[in-house]
Amino acid sequence: MFVFFGGLVVIGIFLAIGKWYPGSGAEQVDWRPTRSPEVEAELEIDDVDQMIEAQNARRRASGRQEITEDDVRAQVAADERWRQELRRRARAESPRTGDPPPKADPPAVSPPPASPPPADD
Repeated sequence: MFVFFGGLVVIGIFLAIGKWYPGSGAEQVDWRPTRSPEVEAELEIDDVDQMIEAQNARRRASGRQEITEDDVRAQVAADERWRQELRRRARAESPRTGDPPPKADPPAVSPPPASPPPADD
C-alpha cells in the first residue's frame, strides 16, 4: 500500500511541476532550431535537384530519356489520384457501421506436393 501511495505522490509531483513551472522544456534545455525555415527550404530544393540529377545519370547510362521536375510532379499527382481512387473504392465497398463483417470463404488449402518414393539401393 505504501509503494502505491508513494508512486501516486511522485506522479503528482511531476504533473504539478509540468503544470505550474514557468517556461517550456525547450527553454529549460536552451534549445533553439539549428537552421531557419528559409535555409531548410533551400536544402530541400537542393536535395530534390540532386535526386533528379542522380536519376538522370542512371537513365542516361541505360539509354532512357531524362526526367524533369515537372515529370516528377506529374507522376506524384498521378500516384495521388490513384491512391484517392483506391480509398474511395475501399470506402464504397466497406460495410456500414454496425453491420456484421462479411463472411469470408475459408482459404483453399492445397495438398502438399507428393514426394518421390525412396530409392532402393
